[in-house]
Amino acid sequence: LPIFQSSTYQYEGESSYESLRYIRLNNTPNHQALGAKLAALEGAEAGLAVSSGMAAISDSILAFLRSGDHLLVQNCIYGGTRDLITRELPRLGIESDFIEDLSAETLEKHLRDNTRMLYVESITNPLMQIGNLLEAAEFARRKGLISLIDNTFPTPCNFRPIEIGFDVVLHSATEDLNGHSDIVAGAVVGKQEFVGKICSRNLHFGGTLDPHACFLLQRGMKTLPLRMKQHNLNASSLARFLADHPK
Repeated sequence: LPIFQSSTYQYEGESSYESLRYIRLNNTPNHQALGAKLAALEGAEAGLAVSSGMAAISDSILAFLRSGDHLLVQNCIYGGTRDLITRELPRLGIESDFIEDLSAETLEKHLRDNTRMLYVESITNPLMQIGNLLEAAEFARRKGLISLIDNTFPTPCNFRPIEIGFDVVLHSATEDLNGHSDIVAGAVVGKQEFVGKICSRNLHFGGTLDPHACFLLQRGMKTLPLRMKQHNLNASSLARFLADHPK
């Protein structure tokens, strides 16, 4: 795809502000092509590329929570996300509880009348823990909670959370999705309704990905299946070696 680096476009009678072509509105051809590819990889209705993984996380949380709300959070999560939840959200009147395990029994113990969201990671950063994601997704659905999951480590090649019932999937595209260590980017995928709300929040906070970075991320994703296959083979070989080692 060519790089559409224009910041402004010809006005052609668009009926709303969001339909104008403008880099900050995440709707240049590079943004739209990348969003569609992200959605296809995760099996979702819509996708959105943003300026970093933390932009994806903060935009998504703040798109659905307001003062007086409460969220349940997996205990072992990325440090930047933990800081957002423990330092910034309380200033906005949003409370949280960190959960040691994702069993329905434990989640039920911490559920409140004002609980609105469940936030987890598919493989936690940095301890590489894997919770009972199927049970967590089912619990959120049954209780009417918005469920967010950071799927950065496994990527859609190894796990597609939408398929087991999660509402919104997040990525730090800086890592495996791109794979070339030359950009910082984030991704949001899910139902069109949810991604639309998150995009509106992103327009206010300004965490837009530059079209050139969109181009580089699309380039990096071309080799994603090959890279993840080799990662998996390497990890499997190492695991077998360690399992058979006398020490």
